[in-house]
Amino acid sequence: MEKKKIVRLSPLNNLVFSCIFQSEEKSGQAMLEFLNAILVHVGEEPIEEIISMMSEYPLISESVGQKYGRLDVRVRAKSGRIFDIEVQIEKDYVNERSFFYGGKLATNEFESGLTYDKMPPVRVINIVDFYIREDHDNVVEPVIMVYENDRKEQATDVFKMYHIQMPAFRKNHKTLASVKDDLFLTWLYLLDRGYKNKEEMEELAAMTEGMLNFAKQYNIAINDPLLVRRYQMDQDAKREEAFRMSLAETRAEKRGEKRGEKRGEKRGEKRGEKRGEKRGEKRGFKRGKEDGLRNAHLEDARRMKADGMDPVLISKYTGLPESEIQNL
Repeated sequence: MEKKKIVRLSPLNNLVFSCIFQSEEKSGQAMLEFLNAILVHVGEEPIEEIISMMSEYPLISESVGQKYGRLDVRVRAKSGRIFDIEVQIEKDYVNERSFFYGGKLATNEFESGLTYDKMPPVRVINIVDFYIREDHDNVVEPVIMVYENDRKEQATDVFKMYHIQMPAFRKNHKTLASVKDDLFLTWLYLLDRGYKNKEEMEELAAMTEGMLNFAKQYNIAINDPLLVRRYQMDQDAKREEAFRMSLAETRAEKRGEKRGEKRGEKRGEKRGEKRGEKRGEKRGFKRGKEDGLRNAHLEDARRMKADGMDPVLISKYTGLPESEIQNL
């Protein structure tokens, strides 16, 4: 009987992340350790105990038509601090979205009759696969409220936001040996690379109780056929969206090129020559984008193949021929 091949799913997919960290009963030890590793790294007091935790946590709308939201994982500590842990894939308005999530959490948890000094401190922690600021190469980019005329003086401690920039982490930490002396970096390695290799996963799981708890929940998650189907559909949808965006940009370039040709003809030979040069640049840009899109599909295919996906499915999702995928 042929042994079933395990398909490794990235924990940094929000579906998988939410499935692993479902509740304090199932993965509270893992979340407690991971959260404290983050808090210690940024200089905040660690928490002693998680009293409630829920994935895909709904934010309550207080009136009809009000903006609604859903958090990846919401955590409440015994001390009263509330955390929203998000896996973010979209860079647009990430700070504004985080303020919305944090504000809704604070108001939802702020009980009637309490004075403002009893407002629960909220922390939004975003694990992002992009740079928040290209000029900063820090693994963690903090956002706090400060006075305009004194940028160092904090206005309130009620709300803070932390962006964990995975590209910055990958840039400087490529092996397990490079992170072993730092629990925070070790957790990031586990989420980003450690899950892919069985031997490394076992080594990481043996390090701490929290990582062992994570490994158990991860193995349960990747053997859930419904989650696997949702994951594959999610990945497929993201690739299709990227393709549609690229196609729309290409069509817009073609329309601009045609308009430029007409204008060039009307405005004379010299102007036409200049626009011809611009069209040549645009065509070169287009070819470069096509090459870039193909390289992106090749990289996706390599990752999916490394994660054990069937070449037929890889071909379906990337549009690459199976023969080419076999040779990757």
